[in-house]
Amino acid sequence: MINNTNENIFITAINEFNKEKEILLEVEFEQKEIIVNGFRFDRLVKFRYKKKELKYYAEIKANINNTVLALLKYHKEALPYPLLLITEYINNNKAEELKQNGIQFIDTAGNAYINYYPIYIYIKGNKPYNQFFKKKNYRYFEPSGLKIIYALLTNTELVRKPYRMIAEIADVALGTVGWTMNDLIKLGFIMDMGKKGRKLLNNEELLNRWCTDYNEKLKPKLLINKFTGPENWWINYNLDPEYAQWGGEVAANKLIKYLKPQDITIYINRENYQKIVIENRLHKDLDGNTIFYEKFWKMDRNTEFKELVHPILIYADLLNTNNQRTLETAKVIYEEYINRHIRKN
Repeated sequence: MINNTNENIFITAINEFNKEKEILLEVEFEQKEIIVNGFRFDRLVKFRYKKKELKYYAEIKANINNTVLALLKYHKEALPYPLLLITEYINNNKAEELKQNGIQFIDTAGNAYINYYPIYIYIKGNKPYNQFFKKKNYRYFEPSGLKIIYALLTNTELVRKPYRMIAEIADVALGTVGWTMNDLIKLGFIMDMGKKGRKLLNNEELLNRWCTDYNEKLKPKLLINKFTGPENWWINYNLDPEYAQWGGEVAANKLIKYLKPQDITIYINRENYQKIVIENRLHKDLDGNTIFYEKFWKMDRNTEFKELVHPILIYADLLNTNNQRTLETAKVIYEEYINRHIRKN
């Protein structure tokens, strides 16, 4: 979904790319969004070079982090045309990383990587402009808004419920629900049908946005501490779902038996984590691989996943690591658990 900021990025990046080049980048048609194999892309664009026309699906992102990179790598494998990242600015290190991962890009500073025979372009080192695009003041991506979106994504029927119930389940103030829901309506993620209630829309896009903003804006605030302990201490240790659940790689391992965990992630009530530390002889270590995060939702005693967090949160945790095996695991979890869940609505 393209907002004003992304529209400015799109236009500026194309204009910069087209300066003094034999290759002309054009928008294929005016349709705002393209849906391919269940994935939503911002534009279909084409490069015109002499008598050849090469088509791309364009994905516009204001900022690039590990989660965005993981999503791009995931999407580009299942498309009939290549994927083109259009963004505000790519520095030298990020340009190399994108190139190594086969992700083609252009930015508003004129940097570019295009590798589609017979075209090959690699430009890096151009500096960004001092002026930055003014961002619309939507608050849905603030930490409290992200908690509400998580509740809506994990329980797609919740959007129809009274605001007071949404606030209770998301564990946020009632007033927060109002402005978050208003933002989601304006952005096209919720349809307000009056007496017929509300409906969640564009679930896949909302999930992608949530994963990106969760890892960047909410998750760092939830960190309790890091620890080191005996190797594989987690294998035979049972968590009490009343106050703690496995996340990340351990949850993925227990869910689909596909990934050998390197990091041990636990979401827990802050007042309970010391019990696990003592029982497993863990010691504090800033570089430790046992990581406690404060849970940000109300535990559901009836959850089908018991001592595991919801697959949506497992998926987001996995996307935050730049590891191919972990990304493959995220794909499997998406296809086996998340895709059918978010399409139920």
